[in-house]
Amino acid sequence: MEYLLKVSAVLALFYFGYTLFLQRETFFNSNRWFLLSGQIIAILFPLLVIPIYVEVAPQNFNSILVPNMPITEQIVPENFSIKSIFFWAYSIGVLFFFGKFILNLLSLFKLIRNKSSKQIAGIHYIETEDTIAPFSFFNRIVFNSKSFNNDELQLILNHERIHVKQWHSIDVIISQLTCIAFWFNPLVWFYKKALQQNLEFIADKHIQSETDCKQSYQRLLLKASIPTHQLVMANNFYNSLIKKRIVMLHTSKSNTVNAWKYALVIPALALFFMSFNTKEVYISKASIETQNSSQVFRVTEKSTTVELAKIESHFSNKNVRLKFSNVSRNADNTIREITIKKKT
Repeated sequence: MEYLLKVSAVLALFYFGYTLFLQRETFFNSNRWFLLSGQIIAILFPLLVIPIYVEVAPQNFNSILVPNMPITEQIVPENFSIKSIFFWAYSIGVLFFFGKFILNLLSLFKLIRNKSSKQIAGIHYIETEDTIAPFSFFNRIVFNSKSFNNDELQLILNHERIHVKQWHSIDVIISQLTCIAFWFNPLVWFYKKALQQNLEFIADKHIQSETDCKQSYQRLLLKASIPTHQLVMANNFYNSLIKKRIVMLHTSKSNTVNAWKYALVIPALALFFMSFNTKEVYISKASIETQNSSQVFRVTEKSTTVELAKIESHFSNKNVRLKFSNVSRNADNTIREITIKKKT
């Protein structure tokens, strides 16, 4: 439970950082990586722990034992605790949303299965007669050509090609999986909506810069605001954020100086890390003194071969390779010359 709360806190940090400082900026590609990395950091960040070593005096438990006191084992029946209720409620929610995720995938595959497609530059164009919004999923673009004239259809296909070429489906899948894992947090759903909205901004900006008539593309967005059947797992050309998309098309390019706003999340993450990702490790003073105690070995001209071997053996138990070699002795068996090699 603690892990889930920490992940939710980091996601909230990135979400509010985006909505307060970055949402109105035109750094759409940078915003994409900001939102995408926010989900990955939120999942991995709480797993990192800073150990804080606390020195404590050793306790003598023998002195506090009461003599002649019989020790009885008491078995306490395990009640249905709040923790177990939360676990089962969380598991049911995960299973529900994961099942919905699988059903969406199956409906998507059913739609594109056995449909004739035309492959151009690695992209499969699938034409359908179903009344659905044009969408892309990885390297497939599905559309109904009867709903648009040639110019409108070309703009839509160009839009969906941006989604395909920049692999926006990966962002959608990750956001869906994040929503499954943390379904209980309302901010996760707003986070997914902000991420998908930014993907539309990226594609819109590309088309706006490529087309000669910018008004025609905006009129197409207005036409596309008519509700139609949409697939959750796909990058839909239609969505309920048409007004925001048109507003962002008219927004002037942000000054690159405003990119400093991305750095605001760093001190916030550092503060979170130091406040909630620490763990106290208690170390006995006796063990510290044992670790700090040193032992001195002296090698003199009178050291025997047996004594040198004992020294080598002692250090081998300490993961240190100590080797005496090239030992030259005088007539009285004293050491004249010796080579000492050490490797840790």
